[in-house]
Amino acid sequence: MLVNITQIAECLKELGYEELTSIQRESLKYLLKGKHVIIIAPTGSGKTEAAMFPIMLKISAEKSEPIAAIYITPLRALNRDLERRLKLISECFKLRVAVRHGDTPSSLRKHIAKDPPHILITTPESLNYILLDDTLREKLRNLEFVVIDEYREMLESKRGALLLTVLSLLEKIIKKQFVRVALTATLSNIELATKMLSLSGDVTVIRDPSLRAFKIEVVNPTECASEECRLICSEIDNCKLAARISTILDLAKRHRHVLVFTNTRSLAESLNYLLRRLGSIHELAVDVHHGSLSRQHRESVERAFKEGKINVLVATSSLELGIDIGHVEHVVQYMSPRQAVRLVQRIGRSRHRIGEVSEGTVIVTENILHELEARILTLRAIRGDLEEECVLEKPLDVLAYVIALYVALNPSGVYINDLFEIVRKTPLYSNLEFDEYKRVIEFLSYTRVINARDDVLKPTRKTKLYLYTTSMIPSSREVNVIDISSDKRIGVLDEEYVVINISPGDGLILAGRPWRVLNYNEKDTKLYVEPAGVELAEAFIPHWEGENIPVEYSTASKVGETLRSIKTHIRRAGDFLPNATSEILKYIKDLGDDIAIYVDYIEEFKMVIASVFGGSRVNNAIRDIVRYVLKSYFPYIRFEIHSIPYAVIVRFIDPIDEHIVEYIVNTIRDLYKYVTPEKIRQIAISSNTLLWRIYQVGQRFGAISPSVSISRRLLEAFVDTVIGEEALKEVLLRDYDIKSLRQLAERLLEGFVKVTRRVYNTLQKHHVAILEYIEMPVVKELSALDKTTYLEKLMRRRVLLICVRCGHTREGMVKEILNSVKEYLCPKCGYATLTLVKGDVNVELSVLDKARRGLKLTSSERRIYEDLVTRSTLLHRFKEKALLALAARGVSTSEAGRILSRVFSGADILEEIYEAEKRFLRAGIFSKR
Repeated sequence: MLVNITQIAECLKELGYEELTSIQRESLKYLLKGKHVIIIAPTGSGKTEAAMFPIMLKISAEKSEPIAAIYITPLRALNRDLERRLKLISECFKLRVAVRHGDTPSSLRKHIAKDPPHILITTPESLNYILLDDTLREKLRNLEFVVIDEYREMLESKRGALLLTVLSLLEKIIKKQFVRVALTATLSNIELATKMLSLSGDVTVIRDPSLRAFKIEVVNPTECASEECRLICSEIDNCKLAARISTILDLAKRHRHVLVFTNTRSLAESLNYLLRRLGSIHELAVDVHHGSLSRQHRESVERAFKEGKINVLVATSSLELGIDIGHVEHVVQYMSPRQAVRLVQRIGRSRHRIGEVSEGTVIVTENILHELEARILTLRAIRGDLEEECVLEKPLDVLAYVIALYVALNPSGVYINDLFEIVRKTPLYSNLEFDEYKRVIEFLSYTRVINARDDVLKPTRKTKLYLYTTSMIPSSREVNVIDISSDKRIGVLDEEYVVINISPGDGLILAGRPWRVLNYNEKDTKLYVEPAGVELAEAFIPHWEGENIPVEYSTASKVGETLRSIKTHIRRAGDFLPNATSEILKYIKDLGDDIAIYVDYIEEFKMVIASVFGGSRVNNAIRDIVRYVLKSYFPYIRFEIHSIPYAVIVRFIDPIDEHIVEYIVNTIRDLYKYVTPEKIRQIAISSNTLLWRIYQVGQRFGAISPSVSISRRLLEAFVDTVIGEEALKEVLLRDYDIKSLRQLAERLLEGFVKVTRRVYNTLQKHHVAILEYIEMPVVKELSALDKTTYLEKLMRRRVLLICVRCGHTREGMVKEILNSVKEYLCPKCGYATLTLVKGDVNVELSVLDKARRGLKLTSSERRIYEDLVTRSTLLHRFKEKALLALAARGVSTSEAGRILSRVFSGADILEEIYEAEKRFLRAGIFSKR
């Protein structure tokens, strides 16, 4: 090699690289020989350098022409960090590095095309666009190395599936092979990972021999032990929450640089609000980071945390990956991480310098299922016993993009059979059937993305538009949830969840309390709700945030097994639950476990709770099986059904006979009848889960735009298409765990797992423990209407008063009118002819003007005029009560008259107006307007 090794070594020493680590020495040996490599090492172990030192050395020694290497990361933020690091290192090798992604300015893109770097950092999506650029594609003929960062993350996603397939096509396009290097902090399914990287499986796996040490404590703070905690308790009126907040603040005071992970963005926002409000006492700066925030905000927060301006950063999975946010002293996982691999990734962000021990705290509630789950996952994380990766083979939506891309790169045409053989030589599609391939071709041809004629595929005018606008990352429109009693936004839901799962009258949990759905305004994407004056059991649907982290069957089963051990050896309960109270120990015996399924019918609430310790995906399948059976045998009975990792919950809206409960018992007991491929397919097709997957797959096919409003009917129309076919595959792999479901069915059939039916008059404490897992507010009764808040809303409504006789007008908020208008007489002419303009303002004003001038009115104008006169009569007689009623949304003149008549007889004015507004929303009139 014609390079000065001594000079390079000295240069690297100046950057702080005194000597190579063990993984860097190993990778140097294999990469210089041109071997494909997977490097598995924790964050901060130098795996990026393990890939780039030998790559840069080889490029420099052989004087390779640009573009010689591509470094692919899943996040643009990672690109920014990498560019800074790799530019410094590349100077030692006299090489150039540049970044190109969606945010790269056009001037810099032109510069890259004119004078390309030796090493290009990019994202999977930008790689596709680089291939479509004739100039840059030509430069890729020099490519020798491709590095894929965060390989585990890419492996399980459709983005990764597209990337790996495009890399195989790229070798075909440039007519040469290149070395592939995959970097990841964790990896369990080595066989799968090597096959996906190279179909031949000729891949060397390099593991960091010095496994990262973890120090993780699980704490369950339930009581305030300090004066500060008691002050917080009085501030937020929740001492258990105060104890958890106080614990985070104590950790922040001790470490000063703390990362707090939550599983949902709404919880991240809530924690940020509380910590920011209470942390200021100790001069602790707090902020939040999640995917729904703007890129500018996220970058600003990352920079401020790195510079020490923020002490506590609350985040979701957006900071799991290796974005450079500087040194993290301590990581807090708030609530169970749901997966061991998530906990490893998150706690691994702390003290990630070589040789340091990663420190973290898992804070759980007193809910027994949460705590056992967190403790089991913590043990698995420390032992390195992580969930295995799974890959969806032959994804048809990815195939559609691959076909369109290859056709676009071959404008003169490509034979259908030739492209089929090319695709079959890629790892993901080695088992692709020609019929599957042909159906995708037919869909692309039907939508005019490609032209398929005489067995030749050619691009159309829509091909590049499809390639530039279609993404493997489905997005969703957000629906604002509005409380009609205050007109305030209380949260957001994804549109597809609202369309698929929510109907008027349904209950849901949002912002920590139950609400009743009134109507969905599709045009404005607003869901109107009211505070639910209902009992606990009526509103158990949790808030929705897309695809939640699933708890695997092995974890839920272990929780059940641990519960069984506690029941058997109750005196040793402290070994598993150090803070278990005598009250918890009393009801543990009534909970199910890994070999006991209790199907409990709670008569007061018409609710069935089946305690199945099957994990998220097994219980998703059982939920859909039970729904299928109930719909088949009792089509007219209304019910809601939900699943968590430890139970399937059914609430009947109508009264039921107990033999219906027996159907649920028998369905679970005879699970083997429903796990055949054909039956599972039938059940999945009838489920809401399939429609949600259709929404995502439809976007990847370019058939559904996330910016356009969707309907249930639209999604159902795709069921029997290639989109529905691919969505079904996703349901069976991502949403159901068929292998474990069949395992449970066998154990039920053989009698290892028993199903017992029980009947209760009302909810017991072990039922509440299950319901609390989905964060239901444990309250018996909530007020349906906060009259003070509702009155304030009515007072803020703007109205227009006009005199029927002289035309004098007065406009303002209701509270301003109440303070200024006396006896509802016109201040100009003195007559009792003030009326309130509603409906189409311009039309009503025109009618009044015409009447005052003595012009003849049409029959429709006469009706409008009479309506206006009636309003003036109501205002003069009932004064402020009439003004409130007429100012309400959707309250017609006749409805206002009826309300005022009932109020005259003793009814409450605010309750009457509120109910009228609800009826209006339910009727959908507001939506149509």
